[in-house]
Parts: sequence; C-alpha cells; structure tokens
Amino acid sequence: MRWNQRRAVALEYLRKIYRYDPETASYTIDVRLPDYSCAFSQWAHPWEEVPEVNPGLVQYLKECSDDIPPEAPLQIVFGIEGPRGQAMERELSISIRKYFRYELFIERRRLRRLWQRVLQYMAISVVFLVAGTLLGPETGSHLARMTLRQGLNVGGWVFMWEAIHQLTFQQQNLRRTIADYTRFLDARISFEQSDP
Repeated sequence: MRWNQRRAVALEYLRKIYRYDPETASYTIDVRLPDYSCAFSQWAHPWEEVPEVNPGLVQYLKECSDDIPPEAPLQIVFGIEGPRGQAMERELSISIRKYFRYELFIERRRLRRLWQRVLQYMAISVVFLVAGTLLGPETGSHLARMTLRQGLNVGGWVFMWEAIHQLTFQQQNLRRTIADYTRFLDARISFEQSDP
C-alpha cells in the first residue's frame, strides 16, 4: 500500500512539472525557443537538406524523458517567441525524427553486436569446458595436464560469466535506450506561439 501511495504522490508532483493529458495518459515536454535557429546546431552544414538538431535540445529532451514514466507517451510542444513559419516547423520536426531514427539504428546495431559477442563467449566457454572434461580425471603424475585442465575449466567459466554479465546488464540498458528512442519517434510534435 505504501508503494502505491508514494507512486501516486510522485505522479501528482510530476503532473505539476509536465502538462498531463488524462485522455491519452501522455505527458507534454514544453520547449521555449526565442526563434527556430536555437533548435538547430550551429555546426549544421548549409548543404544539408535537413539541418542537424542542437545537441543541447536533444539533451534536454532526453533528461525530461527520464523524469516521465517509461510507459507514458510523450508530446513535445515548441513555444516559439518570434514569428512562426510552417517550413521551419516542418524542418524541425523532420530533424528531431531523423536524429532519433539514426540513434535507434545505432542502438539496435549495438544490441545485435552484443548478442553476437554473447554467442561467441558461450561457444568459447563450451569448447573450453568440454576440452577440460576430455582431458580426463586429475592425476598426480601429470602436472602439466592437470594445470591445463584447470586452466581450461577456469577459462570456460570466465567466458560463461562474461556472456551472462553482458546478457543481463548491458542488454537491459540497451533495451531501455531503444524504448526511449522509439517513444520519441512516436511522440506528437506541435508548435505554438509563446509570449516573450
């Protein structure tokens, strides 16, 4: 009962920080900008079809997303203090989605590589453990054979532990990041006029 009460208090406090829509159960991240140029990177190349998003804006969105429960959908509302332009709004929306689509691609590739490493470690572990078992029982007269057998057993278990470690700990972090980026791709992006 206490856990539910704490969660309810935390969610109520969160709804004071972020706008909450009870119909969609979504939270709104408000971003106030003096003009559209603040949303784009200063290092964006003029020949780019869609300019790159400002890294500070991306960091802000990620930090806000960390506050909001992972199961809740997001809405991003940009409040523009200067004159509004549909072309710039479209470019900003495309830039944000392009950024998170690329990051999602990178994280999924990292997850695939993690699985490949886990399978390699498991295979090496099995080979070492089987080889150690095939060397036969330990005998006092064959010190080199006994040392090799113990080395193979220890090596096999070390590779097994590394596979389990990566599978349990690193995979969880990657899956959380993938879920966050997917949530950003699903987020509704809108614009409104903001008072300076």
